[in-house]
Amino acid sequence: MEVYSDNKINEGAKRFSILIAFFCFAPFQIGNAFSSEYYIPQIFCWSMFLITCIVPLYTFSSFGMSLIKKRVEFGLLGLFYLLFNISMLIMEPVITSSKEIFDINFYMFIILILTYFLGIFFGAFFSNENKFHNKNYIVVRSNEIELRKVDVFGALSLQRMPFLRAPLKKMRNALYVVAFFIGTGGAGIGIGIAELLKRSDVISPEVGVHSVLFFSLGMPVLFTFGVLIYSMVAYLLEWRKLIAGIEKEFGGHKIIFNSQKKSYKKIKEILDSKE
Repeated sequence: MEVYSDNKINEGAKRFSILIAFFCFAPFQIGNAFSSEYYIPQIFCWSMFLITCIVPLYTFSSFGMSLIKKRVEFGLLGLFYLLFNISMLIMEPVITSSKEIFDINFYMFIILILTYFLGIFFGAFFSNENKFHNKNYIVVRSNEIELRKVDVFGALSLQRMPFLRAPLKKMRNALYVVAFFIGTGGAGIGIGIAELLKRSDVISPEVGVHSVLFFSLGMPVLFTFGVLIYSMVAYLLEWRKLIAGIEKEFGGHKIIFNSQKKSYKKIKEILDSKE
């Protein structure tokens, strides 16, 4: 139970943020579903659209309203929802170009999915669950949990392979370049280049122009998303384990959100004045 927060967020605002994400991404998913000529891309696109609809509808249910009150859990759900929709924005243009189950566009789609799971595997390999109990961010006092920062990606560690720090920094810079490329209209240039390569027979005529573009840009992005998603799930499991352990020992728990890192004495004075 949350007893103190130095940064309260209105429950309606939380639900509204999910609805904004839904209305931003849903039109693209509907458009991809209708633009598909083959039944497998249609099934995939409509299925993903259904999942996209379920989350905002869930927030209006009694269970969803209960989840909204849990800041950590709902925050992770919102972040996962965002990553999921961006992932579909990348993968669906690849599968919609497929006209049969084993053409080149379908193979590229499968490679993107495998890249996603490869990222999850690397996330599991480089995660260190002991880093969850960072006393700079989480302080436990009997049945009280003082949460100073939700360090979702803090479990990721390069202790097993420290020599990868430099390559991963370069990959991070590459992602910045990709984001800049898309945000400044570079995607249109990429489509033009892909179309030119297709007409010059460098790329097979069976390959969709959008497939080439989203496949090329999507592989590093989806790999990174896979790593981040594993870290998010690991953080959520450790958080729930911590709460379950405290409730088992004390019969309940109290959560103090202290992002401004105020002194515990001052927070106790504020809580005592409310009683």
